[in-house]
Amino acid sequence: MRKVLVVALSLAMFCTACSTAWVSTLDSILAAAAPALINILQIVAVAKGQPVDSNLAAKINADATVIKTLAADFAKASSGSAPGVCQQLQAALTAYQADQQLVLQVAQVSDPNTQTKITLLAGLVAGTVDAITAVIPSCRNAAAARNMKTTPPYSVSGFADRYNSILVAPTGNAVVDAVTPKLKLHRHSKLVRSVTFGRLQ
Repeated sequence: MRKVLVVALSLAMFCTACSTAWVSTLDSILAAAAPALINILQIVAVAKGQPVDSNLAAKINADATVIKTLAADFAKASSGSAPGVCQQLQAALTAYQADQQLVLQVAQVSDPNTQTKITLLAGLVAGTVDAITAVIPSCRNAAAARNMKTTPPYSVSGFADRYNSILVAPTGNAVVDAVTPKLKLHRHSKLVRSVTFGRLQ
């Protein structure tokens, strides 16, 4: 009987981990995607000699936080409330997609090399929405869908590496080239980078 109980508890813990795995994946994607989007605003501001659009940057951060919060709420919602929370989550994702469109609207600079950099970075960041969409369960039969293990073909470290390589490529614009190395995305927290003396980025 004890062996059966151990197996049952282990299975329950495994299933619980599966049901929330997508939340961790979502958090990881947003932790890279939101700063990457805000970095584009900073590059535009430097290229134009203007201050960063702090309102849009704050909105991006706020919308990303709402998505994370609603994802966590959805993962632990009751069967009755899951569909409603899922719809709120979908609405939050729509707001985040709108943020990306707003960034694209303001991301126009006169320097062609800097514009190419911005276009490449924006295209890369746009792909994160597809990754987020792939992770979030469908609102149809939400209670069952949220318990499915979803592992989209998305690598946050791969995204960061590609993003950083585009970010630091020289444009010939001295002001832009001076600031972009400071905007690199990191795969590890500041604490981990400090403890490893920068060996882990």
